[in-house]
Amino acid sequence: MSTIEKAAAKLAARKAAMARNPEQQPALVERESLGTERIPAGINERDLSTIKPTLIPALAPLQLCDINLEHLADKGFLSPSSGRSQLAQEMRRIKRPLLLNIQKAAVSGDADRPANLIMITSALPGEGKTFIAINLAISLAAELDRKVLLVDGDIAKGDVSRQLEIQNERGLADLVQETNYLAEDCVLTSNIERLSVLPAGQNNDHMDELFASEMMSQVTREIAKADAERIIIFDAPPLISATEAAVLAQHMGQVVVVVEANKTPQEAVARAVAQLETCANVSMLLNKTDTQGFGGYGYGYGYGSYGSNDSADGSGRSQSTQVNGNM
Repeated sequence: MSTIEKAAAKLAARKAAMARNPEQQPALVERESLGTERIPAGINERDLSTIKPTLIPALAPLQLCDINLEHLADKGFLSPSSGRSQLAQEMRRIKRPLLLNIQKAAVSGDADRPANLIMITSALPGEGKTFIAINLAISLAAELDRKVLLVDGDIAKGDVSRQLEIQNERGLADLVQETNYLAEDCVLTSNIERLSVLPAGQNNDHMDELFASEMMSQVTREIAKADAERIIIFDAPPLISATEAAVLAQHMGQVVVVVEANKTPQEAVARAVAQLETCANVSMLLNKTDTQGFGGYGYGYGYGSYGSNDSADGSGRSQSTQVNGNM
């Protein structure tokens, strides 16, 4: 699909989302003097002088994100051409249970926590959550009948934006701070087929409160419902070092906690998971493991549902996967 075709498809999806949820959209009128910009109905010319331009809702030109695939591959990430590499195979093992949960939820899912909203977090910094989030998003985008939105939800660090070399773009933080943005207007269409990105946006000292707000609920519902075939991957802060992750998890349909093998204390994992007690679908992913080390690993978390006898593959056994990423 060409860049122009991607842009056209995104515009069509945005218009469809607005048509499906007219009650969530502000009343808008076209202003010929403002070109493509729109302003709320009822605002006169005198009022315009008191409104910051950034607060005027706009059907802005579709924004493109040109990811440098060569640089990404040099840093150890997947690329669309990774084929059957070891990392590509590992990501396939990780994504299948997540996709299965989405299919199950299509029949009996929680409307407030759609299963296509998936948060990737960890107990502590440096366990590889951003590495997993980016690679998982690229792997999911390879699904022929799925699209993926990768959200940089670690506002303070902005690691997804940094790794993908995205700078100074509006993003998630802006959406929950300003009521006049449409979520899709901050989404960047990437040069990886079926993958788009929502950057971190402008940092704020009160992200915990913003993530807990009704506006955040509205944003997550909007992006979850905009496209039934789209999966949204949130790269979130570590659970112990930041309070925002536990708050953000309350909006998610699935949570994956990345644990670094042979390093993360069991007590730290227990503290992190305790913050997710109200989340129905929490999975653990053992990162940076090796086949010999896993057998003697103290608390032996593999990839599967926390607190359940059912593993990710339904076999009743936890799975592990050797994934090596430091971000």
